[in-house]
Amino acid sequence: MKLILLVSCLLFSIFSAPSFSIDNPPTEKTQLTELFSSQESPGEGTLVYSGENEKDTITLGVDSGIYALALAFKGELLPISYRKDFAKKIIIQVALGNLKSKLGDKIPQFGVASFITSEIPKEATAFTFMDLKKKNIQPQAVTILQFISPKTTLAQSDQEKLQNTFYGKSGGITMTPVGEIEQVTVRTTDGKVTFKKQKMKFDFQTTMMTPFSGLEKKLVGSIIFPVYVPFGKRAEALAVKLGSGVDGADSGPPKRLNPNRKITGTK
Repeated sequence: MKLILLVSCLLFSIFSAPSFSIDNPPTEKTQLTELFSSQESPGEGTLVYSGENEKDTITLGVDSGIYALALAFKGELLPISYRKDFAKKIIIQVALGNLKSKLGDKIPQFGVASFITSEIPKEATAFTFMDLKKKNIQPQAVTILQFISPKTTLAQSDQEKLQNTFYGKSGGITMTPVGEIEQVTVRTTDGKVTFKKQKMKFDFQTTMMTPFSGLEKKLVGSIIFPVYVPFGKRAEALAVKLGSGVDGADSGPPKRLNPNRKITGTK
């Protein structure tokens, strides 16, 4: 249960953290999706989310208005209450959602996955679903997946959303690097901050369940999108601030951010 709570908290705090643009008043939220230009680079590929009486085809892209984005960080940067389990791990946190331009009355984010590993994959790596009944993390590459239909509306009650949320049960997700690593420079009021950017292919072959009924759903297909990794102490500090909403961490979110779109290739 604590691990499910971690996934949910990270989805909220990292991918919806309030950070203020230099050009916007401090009452307006700027999401990490805007910081890293998900509107311009939402990813590509298709997933099929299906159950007994429904089937959603989820295609990443500007036309569909669906994006995927990931942020990787060291487990030792998590709040103290989580460090015991994750201090020596790398957490790759993935969010899938609807772009602002096509949001309408739909929920902003409909999927989140946490990949827990000893290092960023350098080759095809198969992640199996974590057994949440076990207290310790034993496999070297495990994942937790939480998903709801992308068509879910904001008008649904929290109880309805919860009952329609499914969790990874069996099968798994394979992560494979695509192309070369690049660097992305982000300007903040404290100076430039650098992230490494690596496109990854995620192959889903999963069966999902909900604790509220005996229903199961499938999530299958392949998508490609960028994973951003903090590069240097300044970027790691920013990642900590972006995750400050997890379990009462006391560091505040950055007050002003302004992305620099310049990208330079590295090896």
